[in-house]
Amino acid sequence: MSQEKETSGLSAEKPLLVRAVTCEGIKSHDPWNTAAVFSISTGNAFCFTSFDPVPQKTFIYHKWFHRDKLNAKIKLSLSPPRWATFSRIHLRESDKGPWRVEITDPDGNISDVLRFSITD
Repeated sequence: MSQEKETSGLSAEKPLLVRAVTCEGIKSHDPWNTAAVFSISTGNAFCFTSFDPVPQKTFIYHKWFHRDKLNAKIKLSLSPPRWATFSRIHLRESDKGPWRVEITDPDGNISDVLRFSITD
């Protein structure tokens, strides 16, 4: 099962999110094995985001929620002219269940929400 969102358009002021996926890893700067369900045995879950254009240096957040409780808030830098970045969580037995990652700008505006689950 794959969860991937692609968009298009231009923004002169803010970075434009063009791709956001959850995946099992990053290989050669690209997401590997995109998924919406992860086995606990995978060990990690990744959120990969790509922005084009990026008009100026800025940052975003990947906010990881488990069962609607904020688990991690990761600040990631973006630089012109385009930028891809990722964050990850290490999976533990207690992490089973529903998750979401909110991708936000510095002001807290949500660009996208990715939902996934951790299973046995």
